[in-house]
Amino acid sequence: MAEVALALAGARAGLDFVVSPILKKLLADPARCLGVDMASELHELETNIMPQFALLAEAANKSPHRPMLNNWIQQLKDAFCKAEDLLDEHEYNILKRKAESGKDSSPEHASSSIAIMKHVRTASSRLSNLRPKNKRLFDQLKELKSILAKAKDFRELLSLPACNSAETSAVPTTVVPLVTSMVPQKVIGRDKDRDGIIDLLTKPISVESDTSRYSGLAIVGLGGMGKSTLAQHVYNDKRVADHFDVRMWVCISRRLDVERNTRAIIESAAKGECPHINNLDTLQCKLREILQKSNRYLLVLDDVWFEEGTNEMEWEKLLSPLVSQQAGSKVLVTSRSDVLPAPLCCNEIIHLKDMEDRNILALFKDHAFCGTTIGDRRLHEQLETIAEKLAKRLGRSPLAAKTVGSQLSRKKDKAAWEGALRLDNLSNPSSALLWSYEKLDPSLQRCFLYCSLFPKGHLYSTKDLVNMWVAEGLIDPCNVNKRVEDIGNDCFDEMLSVSFFQPVYNSDMIVYYYAMHDLVHDLAESLSKKVFFRLEDDKVASIPCTVRHLSVCVKSLKQHQHLICRLHHLRTFVCIEPLTDDARDIFQQVLQKLKKLRVLYLYFYNSSKLPESVGELKHLRYLNLQNTTISELPGSLCALYHLQFLQLSDEMVKILPDKIFSLSKLRYLEGCGQIPYIGKLTSLQHLKQFCVQKQMGYEVQQLKDMNDLRGSLTIQNLENVAGKDQALEAKLHQKSHLESLHLEWSYKNDMTAHDSLHLETLEGLMPPPQIRGLTIIGYRYAKYPDWLLEDYYFQNLESLALVNCSALEILPSNAALFGNCSSLRLENVPNLKKLPSLPSNLEELAIEKCMLLMFICNDELEKHDQRENATMTYNLMSRLSSMWEADSGSKIRNILLSEHSSLKQLMILMDADISHLQTIESTLEREGDEALVKEVIINAWIYCHEERIRFICTTNIGLPLVPPSGLCRLFLSSCIVTDGALAVCLNGLTSLRSLSLKEIMTLTTLPSQRVLQQLAKLDGLSIDSCWCLRSLGGLRAATSLSYISLWSCPSLELTFRVAEYSVVT
Repeated sequence: MAEVALALAGARAGLDFVVSPILKKLLADPARCLGVDMASELHELETNIMPQFALLAEAANKSPHRPMLNNWIQQLKDAFCKAEDLLDEHEYNILKRKAESGKDSSPEHASSSIAIMKHVRTASSRLSNLRPKNKRLFDQLKELKSILAKAKDFRELLSLPACNSAETSAVPTTVVPLVTSMVPQKVIGRDKDRDGIIDLLTKPISVESDTSRYSGLAIVGLGGMGKSTLAQHVYNDKRVADHFDVRMWVCISRRLDVERNTRAIIESAAKGECPHINNLDTLQCKLREILQKSNRYLLVLDDVWFEEGTNEMEWEKLLSPLVSQQAGSKVLVTSRSDVLPAPLCCNEIIHLKDMEDRNILALFKDHAFCGTTIGDRRLHEQLETIAEKLAKRLGRSPLAAKTVGSQLSRKKDKAAWEGALRLDNLSNPSSALLWSYEKLDPSLQRCFLYCSLFPKGHLYSTKDLVNMWVAEGLIDPCNVNKRVEDIGNDCFDEMLSVSFFQPVYNSDMIVYYYAMHDLVHDLAESLSKKVFFRLEDDKVASIPCTVRHLSVCVKSLKQHQHLICRLHHLRTFVCIEPLTDDARDIFQQVLQKLKKLRVLYLYFYNSSKLPESVGELKHLRYLNLQNTTISELPGSLCALYHLQFLQLSDEMVKILPDKIFSLSKLRYLEGCGQIPYIGKLTSLQHLKQFCVQKQMGYEVQQLKDMNDLRGSLTIQNLENVAGKDQALEAKLHQKSHLESLHLEWSYKNDMTAHDSLHLETLEGLMPPPQIRGLTIIGYRYAKYPDWLLEDYYFQNLESLALVNCSALEILPSNAALFGNCSSLRLENVPNLKKLPSLPSNLEELAIEKCMLLMFICNDELEKHDQRENATMTYNLMSRLSSMWEADSGSKIRNILLSEHSSLKQLMILMDADISHLQTIESTLEREGDEALVKEVIINAWIYCHEERIRFICTTNIGLPLVPPSGLCRLFLSSCIVTDGALAVCLNGLTSLRSLSLKEIMTLTTLPSQRVLQQLAKLDGLSIDSCWCLRSLGGLRAATSLSYISLWSCPSLELTFRVAEYSVVT
């Protein structure tokens, strides 16, 4: 029964994979290629015949006509694909003509059924005037119609009644919205197993143990019992993270590949991409080098398959680089069998037992009742009762409980839950998974099957996977107000919600990748095996001619070149493994044969040049060269008019082909430099930075029509903008999808320069009102543009940064600007004299190199003589401070334009500072210095510097710094903060997690114990180059500190034994 259900689902899956997208595409704009009769007939086929296909397939499986139906299905698949290829070529020719004529637009599509019918009516006279290429399409559509018409014959043959399409339409389900920063799942029913394994992993090792070796521990159980989930909870447990300084996770799956698995271990250990190395010996040396620096490591080998007497030597080779400095390193294995290779040294084996009924019920309910709350109390009680019955039928299988529960959570309806009770063999995880799959929308099913293209244990990137789905046309753009990528992300989230994917957490509990359980992968593979193929074995002698999506996981492509070149209708080619062949020559020949490719993904490519034949791939939409060494792209690439996604290896490709701007459908372009006339790429979704030049094709107005840009945009070299009128042509205010904007003038170390052209330019670069982050760099004018002062324009602004803004003296005064601001950064704003009231939502504050910004308490001001106050001007003070920061005081005399006794006094003190610092540095570099000598020298400098502090205080322009209590991160550098001002600042900051103080010469002590004990969440403290700091105050009261860094604090070294504080120095 299970085999029949699987075969039926496979038949439907194969057809759904090609039918829905092509019909919708053909009907989108019939006036371009169809006549009225053909369009209406195809519409009838879609609405009346295709909904009956499920009935046809099910009835045929119970009759002797099954072989005939399967043959018809294959003919139908081929006809659909041929029709789509011809339609694609037709669109390609339209795009080519527009590119060659210089017109900047893409084919228009009707957006509603009314528009479609209007096109159909106006197209009725075009059948007699079809061009030859359209004639090919028309003939193919007639063939498709003829094949589809046989569906009526099958319906009569199987005695099926006529079917109303409305009756067969899927009932929409309520999808629970997902949060991207998912909290790791609770451990249900495996608490004791988890704690026991952790105890075994972390127990003390005897002194006699071999420090260079590891010991092994295995978790063994049937598929779907939760071995990998349990191992993941162990891996991410704080006790394990604290015990092992290096942790690695690698999925082995069915076939051990020493080179591939070694590469995966390196990537997991180094937390990044493995270098492009194709030599196993070099890879193993790299791994040994990483592990030799560790005290203890933990290596998790997930899903190990091993048959006694096979590949023992390969395992020995894989594990040979595993070394560490201390004893206690471990290898944790998950496997379905307790027969394991000897090199793993698995002296302890944990056999997972069936979960108890109460735990299965708890796990099922944890998934089934997640998401939206059930307001109807009676319904909730009814579902609770059904849940208890369902849990008893799940065979104590955790995977079945998660799968069925997750699927039912999408529709909290009594009838749907009772329907699940009537299912057969729910205790078999595979049956539960198949049932869950069949509940998915057809577009979700297509996306799920596509995942079988990748090997077991593959880590899926949401971005890459969704972009490939879009390129293949698997995403149904049903919502005209939503990007197709966003719909793809929704599809992924739905599959995540039904447990078809599982998040993979890194050591910081952040999810970058997702994994698929091997039983889930088995399902995808069994349903798609006629359309998808993974070339993983060098012994493969043939590839089915029905395959349209291929991934290659072998080292030599040349050995299989003749098989691949026969697949003329191949749409996807993914090369996962490093190739030992000369890739360029092979791909030159292979690509000449695979003219129907939509997706080309080269994980590894050992040549610097891409072959010219890539330009012949008229259907190509996705080209990923991100992990390759390709540095030169052929000019033929500019003829890929359908291309939507182009990802290059960062910094590798220095020069792009001249006419790259011809690719008008390009949505993503990553890893490349500047492009002339980039404004023609109006579909582009992301642009990291745009450098304005005075050269033709690089003007700021290139941004004019790029209104699909989203995320972050940096515009550099704004000094090349002629003024407000030219800036307005960029139409930044129309970029309604942008989230953050960086506006940057090239920084020049002339702090006295004022440029009114900066104001004009900034006026014209008004951002869109929904912007969340705004950074202005290198702005040299004292006034702000009107849009920055306008009340309630930026209602969503969360982050504001002003960097190298030499003329600004105050921050914008409108409180509405900072209404939602959580981050404020002020760096090198030397004329800034005061801050407004800080926003109540502020979480992060950074002030650096704001030399006139003085934070002083009133009681400190009263202690100093203020007779010299009138003789100091802000302008001279700013210029003096700037020179001090930039030139260490060497040009101070040049800025004394008049006689000021106060300046003379300050000049003497600064000169003294310089001479004393030079003496301190040279003295401390010598070996064997006496502590007394150091103390005399440093105290002499401190005395002079204290005189400087007293002088600064006489200006009487300081104010206290009082941030909101919710502040989480505070960074103060190269500004004036006195001891009392710091105490006022930190008082009551109960949410503060990170505090950094750098180059603050006015600070002599940290606040008292009373102040610091309020910092209950303070985790990290960094103090750098605070030369006058002599006391850590009440630091011991900050008990939550886990990290302290003290660097270049010579006064503190004389008065404290820093070893008492467990610091990094």
